[in-house]
Amino acid sequence: MRRIAFINEKGGSCKTTLAVNVAAYMADHGSRVLLVDLDPQGQAGKSLGFFVRDMSPTVHDVLVDPTVEARAAIRPSHVERLDVIVSNKRLADFPVEVASHPDRERKLAGKLQAVTGYDFIIYDSPPSMGLIVTNVMLATEEIVVPVNLTFFALDGCAEIVESVEDIRARFGKQDLEIILVVPTLYRSTKMADEIVSKLKIHFPTKTARTVIGYNVKIDEAQSHGKTIWEYSSWSRGAYMLESLAKEILALEV
Repeated sequence: MRRIAFINEKGGSCKTTLAVNVAAYMADHGSRVLLVDLDPQGQAGKSLGFFVRDMSPTVHDVLVDPTVEARAAIRPSHVERLDVIVSNKRLADFPVEVASHPDRERKLAGKLQAVTGYDFIIYDSPPSMGLIVTNVMLATEEIVVPVNLTFFALDGCAEIVESVEDIRARFGKQDLEIILVVPTLYRSTKMADEIVSKLKIHFPTKTARTVIGYNVKIDEAQSHGKTIWEYSSWSRGAYMLESLAKEILALEV
């Protein structure tokens, strides 16, 4: 089973867009996939049409209640072979609720250890570094870093590299690695091209060949609770996301 987390400590990088659509592509092509939303905004579930606000159990219950097993929170999505554990704003209380627990960093890994029957577990993470992201890093082996091509993009990448190195050192998590850095929200500007060039210099073997440009069909699909292939399978957005999913699938781990 491959475990892949989409992580960037800055917001607006398309983490949820990539996590949901890559998971859906894998499921559409025969894999059994579990998508786990670790963002209190709950947007991964919303992107698949779930009304997450009043749902229970959620990932919050799995993490804070020792009597709730992960299986109890797994729900089938409308995409065949794609299951989801949703999140909502209650997850924001998680760091405070478990602050005194000695296993607070390993709650997610501990609960998901018993989950079997999937080819992939895909994690969507919150746009900040803290206890939730530490839990994600300890429950995965592969990290995909979406990078919005703005002035501070390289700062965000440097912070994630430091965070990965810190997790390796503190917890002995030597199998954790960044497998891909994905330029997102690309527009044909001099600054965007310069940032892509710098990413290739800093991550020569890990910068994705696929650059995700801005595409309105992707936003529209999410607003309708659909994947890009359900909403607009012929669009440029569908082509870009398919290309990225194939690139991730082709990586040897």
